[in-house]
Amino acid sequence: MSIVGTVKHQPNDVQDYDIDYSEWFPVDDVITEAVIGCTPPMVMLPSYAIGPANVVKVWVYAGGVDGITHKITVRAITSDGREKEAELRVKIKEV
Repeated sequence: MSIVGTVKHQPNDVQDYDIDYSEWFPVDDVITEAVIGCTPPMVMLPSYAIGPANVVKVWVYAGGVDGITHKITVRAITSDGREKEAELRVKIKEV
């Protein structure tokens, strides 16, 4: 698993974050599916969209408790059957 980073997210934010898989997959092998998980669960679970150039856009919605860090795991699956799991940490921080 690759950790792509940690972001700070205010409880009322709605933000999207890109996970770029292009360094792990050949250009001609495109992402066709993604499986997303979140630990601990968020009030509204993140969603995703598969973009061009092997990028998965993860949407993180409002809701959360100050000080909690959520681990969002995204497993991308390609047309040739390759799979790569990446992790984004979202720290809820009221400022």
